[in-house]
Amino acid sequence: MRHLKTLVFVLLITTVLGIAPRLAKAENVAFPEGVSYVPVSPAQPTNVKTGQIEVIEFFWYGCPHCFALEPYLEAWLQHKPANVVFKRIPVALAWGEHMDVDGHAYYTAQALGLEPRIHTPLFNAIHKDRQFNLVTDQDALQGFFANYGISKANFNATWNSFSVQLKMNQAADIEQRYGLESVPTLIINGQWKTGAAYKSADGHYLPPEKIMQCVKMLVQKEQDKLNH
Repeated sequence: MRHLKTLVFVLLITTVLGIAPRLAKAENVAFPEGVSYVPVSPAQPTNVKTGQIEVIEFFWYGCPHCFALEPYLEAWLQHKPANVVFKRIPVALAWGEHMDVDGHAYYTAQALGLEPRIHTPLFNAIHKDRQFNLVTDQDALQGFFANYGISKANFNATWNSFSVQLKMNQAADIEQRYGLESVPTLIINGQWKTGAAYKSADGHYLPPEKIMQCVKMLVQKEQDKLNH
């Protein structure tokens, strides 16, 4: 009986080891390099500890693709590997009139300790409730923050603070270094770039669930480097 259990265990291990490379190969076919993701060139330094993997999401509250990605991203965050450090960076570059307003809103919320509470509701207010002035209007955002107990004076002081402006400048610098051209874009460990502007092997743009599958594959690629 003991020999039978040993044989079954060996067979299971052999099967798993045999399947793993085929699954990895299938993922590489589904998400070909240069199509579904590209290398960051030049690769950028990360701001995490040794043995950790950095994942950055560049986003804009006014972007419908960023809004569509949110539930898939949140689901991944619940089960991401423990050594993966996730960071959000809002659009801070002046791509167009008002596009950096919501970046200011994000860092204002962060400075006030509200970011975890306000992030999803702000997305919902814009895309579900169609409060589009929250994308462009500082006064509208002040009214939105008031729902969370933030006075107008506190909001304006924080919005105009040196610390928030410093965050905006740092975000703009990072976006320039990564050659950010669209959102949502995700960067894996300073090495790889994917997002809604990239395509699957069939030529279609990556939908939210496929974006996150590609992210998982690239995170695993970086995990494999750490294990060798």
